[in-house]
Amino acid sequence: MHNRAFAALASMLLFAAGCTAQQNANQSPSPPASLRNPLDFALYPGAGVVSSRAFTQKVIVQNPQNGSIFEAGSGTYSGREVIASSSASFSDLSSWVDRLSTTPPKGYTPAETGQNPQEQAQAQRYGLDYASFKKKEGSQTRGVLVIVMDPQRVNAKFGRILGMIAKYRALPEVMRAPIDNEAKARIGMSITEATQPDSPIGAALSALDQLQHKNTRGIVVLDAVKR
Repeated sequence: MHNRAFAALASMLLFAAGCTAQQNANQSPSPPASLRNPLDFALYPGAGVVSSRAFTQKVIVQNPQNGSIFEAGSGTYSGREVIASSSASFSDLSSWVDRLSTTPPKGYTPAETGQNPQEQAQAQRYGLDYASFKKKEGSQTRGVLVIVMDPQRVNAKFGRILGMIAKYRALPEVMRAPIDNEAKARIGMSITEATQPDSPIGAALSALDQLQHKNTRGIVVLDAVKR
């Protein structure tokens, strides 16, 4: 299972953000402001935003490919990660992704056409579906990756190896082979393959801790443009 869509399990594009508002000691605390989707790419109807974070990250792309939000190649990318939850079924969210691929939001075009049906079917068995889009902004191209997931199914398949990634990164390269081999046996890919910087699985796992204890499905939207 060595392909772009299943080439990363790393915690990707998650940066701590936000601040604590100062409150007057003589006043009651104000209720938290409702989160909103800051992107011009609409979420599934009725979905509630769980988190929204801006990022700037240097990315090394070994083989830029059509459909990747990093297809402009290695460099510094800026964008946002929006995580939302929905009470809709996974099949309804998957159908929504299919409709987006046919009729994307205004200004966007599908970034990947003729997707491998076997790859897509495999993703759905793991509780994931996804589509990628692009939008011209002057001389730049903005990429958007939309992922929908069933957090319980994703956790059942991939949750056990999250600890392996941290252990792997702590070791020198010459000592990583046993962990690579163990991951390969469990999920069909090594940690080396799994920590590439562009993947629906990587984005889903990054959001998993915010969604897996809710009786809802998840939506993750990654937006990036090369600077």
